[in-house]
Amino acid sequence: MRNGANQSTPMQAGTPGYGTGILLVLGATVGWSLAGLFVRFMPDLDGWQINCWRGFWMSVFLLAYLVVVYGNQTVAKFRAIPLPALLIVAGFFSAGSTLYVTSLTLAGTATVSVIGALSPIFAGLLSPWLTHETPSLASWLAAIMAVIGVGIIAWDGFSAGNIIGILVALLVPLSFAVQTMMLRRYRAFDMVPAICVGGFATFFLAGVMGYVFGGHPAGGLQVSIEQMLLLALMGPVQLSVPLILYAKGARTVPAVTLTLVAMLDVVLNPFWSWLGVGEVPAHAAFVGGFVIIGAVLISIFGDRWLSRRRARAA
Repeated sequence: MRNGANQSTPMQAGTPGYGTGILLVLGATVGWSLAGLFVRFMPDLDGWQINCWRGFWMSVFLLAYLVVVYGNQTVAKFRAIPLPALLIVAGFFSAGSTLYVTSLTLAGTATVSVIGALSPIFAGLLSPWLTHETPSLASWLAAIMAVIGVGIIAWDGFSAGNIIGILVALLVPLSFAVQTMMLRRYRAFDMVPAICVGGFATFFLAGVMGYVFGGHPAGGLQVSIEQMLLLALMGPVQLSVPLILYAKGARTVPAVTLTLVAMLDVVLNPFWSWLGVGEVPAHAAFVGGFVIIGAVLISIFGDRWLSRRRARAA
């Protein structure tokens, strides 16, 4: 098994390629943040139906992308990824998508949002073992600030939920954090094929879950032609292209910073809904949004600023 990428060291803000990686992750976050706007245009669909076809069209686009980039070497790129890495990334992507929908049926949206903000904390706790990166003081400060920011946004609608809902919701940020760290750990490989497998797995899983839990005769597959066209656009725009950017950004950006930048989705998602359908965010969304933006800036630039201060003191 090829795993030369495992011997990684902490990536600092001044490392070549770091700035490009940040821009790629920012681009990915902008794409992800369009989810709410797309969902507003499909009010008759539930999470199983959206997840099912969004995952399908995401993977179809990713597969086409891989064929265009690698041609007859496409299959070789799938086989080049170590099997454990492929299964973990694909599995956690599919599990995260499914668990998110499930958690929303068991606990309030605000509760799920606050718990979802724990992904940088999970990344910080697990990264020394999974990616051999030790988060800095600035990273920990930024992670805590981000959780506070999301808490402010969700406070008005916060509900305790039940223990099962909370436990399921906790698995969502854990899934995202593990997926992110595996992208970092195996950054010597193009991990887009693994995400592609995860999308097809989500298609089948959500299709079945839509029948079992959604009560649809055709499961999550049951959508109209008009809705299918919108989902065929949502898959590539809101998932495929962002995931390609995120996988490339993961090659040069530490896991904690990756998850923190991705949390800007919490700020951008209501912003697009505001512009697109006139859904005005609450005052708390602005306050919490500024806190999250501050946390992301600390994560991106904090290490460089601290190292300059130490140099001046020396």
